[in-house]
Amino acid sequence: MSKKKLGVLGGMGPLATAIFYEMIVKNTYANSDQEHIYTIIASHGSIPDRSKVILDGEDKSIVIDAVKEDLKLFETADISNIAIPCNTFHFFYDDVQKETNIPIINMVDEALKESVTSFGEGSTVMILGTDGTLKTNVYEKYAEKYPIKLIRPDAKIQKIVMKSIYDIKETGIRKQDQINDIIEKVTKDNIADGIILACTELSLVELTDENQKVSLDAMFSLVKQSIIRSGYDLIK
Repeated sequence: MSKKKLGVLGGMGPLATAIFYEMIVKNTYANSDQEHIYTIIASHGSIPDRSKVILDGEDKSIVIDAVKEDLKLFETADISNIAIPCNTFHFFYDDVQKETNIPIINMVDEALKESVTSFGEGSTVMILGTDGTLKTNVYEKYAEKYPIKLIRPDAKIQKIVMKSIYDIKETGIRKQDQINDIIEKVTKDNIADGIILACTELSLVELTDENQKVSLDAMFSLVKQSIIRSGYDLIK
């Protein structure tokens, strides 16, 4: 496959975008600077809060209009694929894809596809994400074609998850013991066979070795597809 340029529509949040690019670099098979992916990153931190727009019932155009300039930038730069490291943003996926002819890699769909391989057919998988991601059923929308059962956290757990997400956005602190506690309890009590980390802030949490085994990081699914679709090899 020929080498292709990758566009990253980021800034949601900026730290997650930085880690996303770092993960691409660390997982691309390359022996020199020149063998890495030509990547253009638009870290557009001023894009309106996706969860707030969804939960407040604001017009979707607020978000869609905000990224039109970024899409034009990618088109001018002859980008071949766009990666958007933000789960909640995928509520707007179909509308944003209509604004450009450049394929946007669907992180949600790729994570669900990988969850079948990771956890097995018929597995029960819990989604940990923002209130916005859960309210819009964005994971359920794509899960219908896969042989897994999706479940959600109860209200108590979800409150803890949201606090951790915004703590990471505000402080950058990646040590979040409460997230490790949730994953351990959910899997050891057989509530779920596995966990999908469905928020890029949760992708930054330092998980214990045991929790890593039962968790699938949606952002890493996007990393792998970004590398492959750009015509590069993954580090095995």
